[in-house]
Amino acid sequence: MKTKIIRAAFAAIILTTSALAQTSAVSVDAAALNKQSIDSLQQKKTKEAVDFAEQATKADPTKPDYYSQLGLALSMRMGELNFMQQAMTAGKMKKAFEKAVALDPKHIGGLIGLTRYYANAPEIAGGSLEKSKEFADRVHALNPALGLMEYGNIAEKDEDYAGALAHFEAALQLKPDSANLTNACGRMLAKLGKKDEARARFEAALKINPEFEPAKKALAALDEPAT
Repeated sequence: MKTKIIRAAFAAIILTTSALAQTSAVSVDAAALNKQSIDSLQQKKTKEAVDFAEQATKADPTKPDYYSQLGLALSMRMGELNFMQQAMTAGKMKKAFEKAVALDPKHIGGLIGLTRYYANAPEIAGGSLEKSKEFADRVHALNPALGLMEYGNIAEKDEDYAGALAHFEAALQLKPDSANLTNACGRMLAKLGKKDEARARFEAALKINPEFEPAKKALAALDEPAT
C-alpha cells in the first residue's frame, strides 16, 4: 500500500514538473519571439516584425506587451501596403491594442495605440477625436507627460496648432530632456509661422540627440524656398 502511495506521489511530482517545464518553455519561446519582433522593427523589417509578434501572441496569449508589440508592428507595416491591405491591417492593429488593454486596463502601450488609432482612422472605420481623447485621458492618469503628448497629437490632428503647442510645452516641462517633445514644439511653431522659434527648437532637439532624424529633416524643410 505504501509503495503504491509513493509511486502515486512520484507520478504527481513528475506531472507537475513536466507541466511547469512546458509552461516555462512556452514563456521563454514567446519572449524570444517578441524580442525578435522588436529587433526586426528597429531594422525596419516590418513584415518580419509582424510575423514574430503574431507568433509570440500565439505562444503566450496572456501577455499584454506581446499584443501591444503586434499592434505597433502592424502600424509600422501600414505604410508599405496598398489601400485595401491597409484597411484589413488597421482592423488587426485595433484588435491587438484592444486585447492588450483587455488583459491589463492600465497597459500604457495599448492605451496609446488606441488613442492614436481613433485619432488617425477615418470616420468610416470608427475614427473619432472624442474617442481618442477618452483613451488619452486614461494615459494621462497613468503618466501625465505621455498623456499631454497624446493631447498634443490630438490637437494637431484637429489643426489646433496653438493648442497642440501648449500641450507639448506642458509635457516638455515634465520631460525637459526629450528630443521628441522639443521637436514637437518646433513643429507646431513652424505650422504657426514662427520660423525662428521653430529653428531654435529643432536645434535644441539635436543638442539633446544629435542623431534625431525628424529634427534634421525639419531644419532642412525650414531652409527650403517657399513655393
